[in-house]
Amino acid sequence: MEHQTVTAAQAAARAAEVLERADCEPNPHMVEAKVRIADGWTELATALAEMEQA
Repeated sequence: MEHQTVTAAQAAARAAEVLERADCEPNPHMVEAKVRIADGWTELATALAEMEQA
């Protein structure tokens, strides 16, 4: 298994990408799922930003 490093900026960009795809999603259940996924990326971005500042 290969390890990858993710920065706060990358996680934030990923959240934005997922939300953008959710905007185009016709299925309300998929929209909800994608919003939850984006929330997870946003939480990760926040945590990583805090770690990067420390």
